[in-house]
Amino acid sequence: MNNNTFLTTTDFTRLLFKQLVKYRYIIIILSLICAILLAIYAKNSPVNYTSKATIFSLSSSNDNPTTSSALSMLLGAEASKSFSDESSINIIELAQSRAIREAVASMPVPSMGNKIIASLLIDDNNHHRGLLQSKLISPTNKDDLITFAASILQNGLTASINKNNSFILSYTGRSEDLVKVISYGFIDKISQFYVDIKREKAKRDFEFATNKADSLRRILGTKDYTLIAMDKRSLFTNTDRLQYRVPSENLIEDKQLIRNQYSQAVINQQTAAYKLQKETPLIRVLDKPDPPYEKQSKSAILYGVIGFLAGCMFFGCIIISRLFLRFTRQEISKALLGGISSQTSTTTTASAL
Repeated sequence: MNNNTFLTTTDFTRLLFKQLVKYRYIIIILSLICAILLAIYAKNSPVNYTSKATIFSLSSSNDNPTTSSALSMLLGAEASKSFSDESSINIIELAQSRAIREAVASMPVPSMGNKIIASLLIDDNNHHRGLLQSKLISPTNKDDLITFAASILQNGLTASINKNNSFILSYTGRSEDLVKVISYGFIDKISQFYVDIKREKAKRDFEFATNKADSLRRILGTKDYTLIAMDKRSLFTNTDRLQYRVPSENLIEDKQLIRNQYSQAVINQQTAAYKLQKETPLIRVLDKPDPPYEKQSKSAILYGVIGFLAGCMFFGCIIISRLFLRFTRQEISKALLGGISSQTSTTTTASAL
């Protein structure tokens, strides 16, 4: 091809077509190689399994007048930004927190050799790793191992609230057995943490009321012992004398005052016990994270078709790149310089070749 001749648009189109036809077999062969490579990559990619669990709170809405739904306390939607007696926690933030993920990673699994989930998770990722994925190196320190596994759990965990105000927890992994274990581990840790944080205040009130009642009971016993000792010392004496009567009357008045305090403490204890029972939320799993799970895998056929089409476009562009650059430079020259003679701009396709 003579680089000094100018091409018209028609000539450029004809030359473009001839170039593609001339090298069509090379383009097809290279594109097939790309298709085969992408198909092999898709075929060796790990299969992901996704579990889904629906969690619901059975706490009565009448127990807390500030709530607007049966799950509002679980979601923390009505909680103020400041700390208060009705402080709550957002369940989604709780599920995605590092504390929960590390608690799950440190759980031992008796059915899998009593190994902790962190070790099982790294072994599972290495066993089901993709074609281009490197092997994960397990940290030797247990704390580092749990922290590393918690970061892996974060990538597979999804928490959301559906339109019915139910908490949806999903986890994606590469092993059906391990997905089930991890899903139930998250449910257990989230539920237990939420129950503990909701009943913490009521539990402290109950313990305080119980300790107060026990302390007043011991004081009453001490007063009774003192009265009995005074009665023994005043045997065969005139108890109407002030030196015997006044201490006895004062002790009886103190005992009556302490008895009234003890009665109130017992009432407070019973009230705190009722509040403790009322403040303990009941968490139930409506849809358990059991198989069959949603299966996600790469289609070898789809990847092969994409690889073939992308290869045709890529190698075709390479074949016509020189011709395209020549035509582009010519058009730029015409736009900048102008005044190109019609004789040099109207060449035939044969002379161009």
